[in-house]
Amino acid sequence: MEDEILHTAIEKINELEGIECKILTENMVENGKFFAEAIAIYHGNLENRYFVEIKKKIVPNHVPRILEQAKNIEPLIIIADYITPKAKELLRINNIAYVDTAGNMFLRSQYLYLLIQTNKTNRNTLKTNTKAFNKAGLKVIYQFLINPEFINKPYRFIGEKANVTIATVGVVLKDLLKENYVIQESKKEYKFLNRERLFEEWVKEYNRNLRPKLRKKRYRWLNKNANWRKMKLPRETFWGGVNAAEILTEYLIADKVEIYTAQKFEEVMKRLKILPDDKGEITITELFWENKEQNDQLVEPMLIYADLLGDINTRYLETANIIYKEYVQDKL
Repeated sequence: MEDEILHTAIEKINELEGIECKILTENMVENGKFFAEAIAIYHGNLENRYFVEIKKKIVPNHVPRILEQAKNIEPLIIIADYITPKAKELLRINNIAYVDTAGNMFLRSQYLYLLIQTNKTNRNTLKTNTKAFNKAGLKVIYQFLINPEFINKPYRFIGEKANVTIATVGVVLKDLLKENYVIQESKKEYKFLNRERLFEEWVKEYNRNLRPKLRKKRYRWLNKNANWRKMKLPRETFWGGVNAAEILTEYLIADKVEIYTAQKFEEVMKRLKILPDDKGEITITELFWENKEQNDQLVEPMLIYADLLGDINTRYLETANIIYKEYVQDKL
């Protein structure tokens, strides 16, 4: 599969007038990492060499780890069957070269700048037909990700935690079995096969199918000098997104305010002394999970990570990578 992706991408580069791409046959080692593949792109008498990372697909939540890799591997080029539009934009913002098998590409060096965005795509490689990743299903998967033991809990229990029907839980579990995210070891015992892959898919679909559909409203501070870090949130209300990331890492300075709540928005508005404003810097979003046992004022790190990847901002990506390595990776 990787060889096919590589050779197809090289063919697309070689279709360009005045450009030639070749696979380098000598072994390439950069910072102790061996690269089985490296390429050279020639433009006139100039040569541009790249270390190659081959992937079937690239979605936004892959980008933080690519940026981390690029710090030690330079110049790096991502070659993939399919790269989502948002992932391509993130790669371009961070000057990471890429080529996909449909002929979309971004190449930038001292001697070469090339950006091609075709109307063609291999998006079918990324499609999912399962109901597990619709709005209700994503709520169930979120519970499985933050509480892996829930996979073997009664459907009624899971449904209450995810705020969905018992029938939805059954459909989600059936689809996860079908897609090999979960296997059935016995009549009443299930086991995850690849939680990391499930998390990656959940992050992508959360930002596409769940986050945009949650009820939300924007506000501004009544007192322009208000400091959100000195605020005490009402019960069943939590800091999310950049605010939770700032508290968790002390790496990011929040440039807006993101809050999740199970309370009526009006109650939170009164408590925090904020006013409705369609262009305000404060966003209140409805809670999509049952939270009776959650005492922390921050949402879960997995959700913080997903929220950060919903925006195109290099600092957010860097912070998301920190959160992934320190708070998420060991739980997958």
